[in-house]
Amino acid sequence: MGLGLITQGLQQITMQEENFLEDINLWKRLLNDDREALSLLFRKYYKPLLNYGLRLIPREELVKDSIQELFFTIWDKRGRLSDIEYVSSYLYTSFRRTLFKQADMQKVRQQRDARYSEEQKDREITPEQRLIIEEIRHEKKANLREAFESLNESQKEAAFLKFYNGLTNDEISEVMGVKKESVYNYIYRAISALQEKLSISLTG
Repeated sequence: MGLGLITQGLQQITMQEENFLEDINLWKRLLNDDREALSLLFRKYYKPLLNYGLRLIPREELVKDSIQELFFTIWDKRGRLSDIEYVSSYLYTSFRRTLFKQADMQKVRQQRDARYSEEQKDREITPEQRLIIEEIRHEKKANLREAFESLNESQKEAAFLKFYNGLTNDEISEVMGVKKESVYNYIYRAISALQEKLSISLTG
């Protein structure tokens, strides 16, 4: 019985040493631009890191994204990394730092989106402005085109895509290569400028 325990202990030590040497070999290959080594390390540590991350922050998508970010960063910075003795410790430490950083960034984005949503409530289009939109769509007023041409280029492009072509704000954002917040601003300012420029009775 005692001999069996000793044998089992020796086998565990041997496996740990083999695992340790395997990690070092994969790390060295990774530093030499071997993408397969990166893939092998990713597959080896994905589940352990996932379980560890869920214990720290029980949000699966965030944890999964953080694992992806960790290995992307390692590959991206491989030319500036050096040999390390304990690969597993490095991965766990780096992952923990990445996870909390990603969580903080997500929190900031959520707070920013919440503030923006509140701001947009104050920018709801009035009935009068909606009538201007209809004028743009149907071009009922002879001087509308002239007023439209008075807008700056960004406002003109956003308004054209929105009202003449029916694109969503997300689509306009992609077409113009700007943030969606900028599209909202362009549209809002274009409507306000048209309302002022036309100076017509919108209910007449």
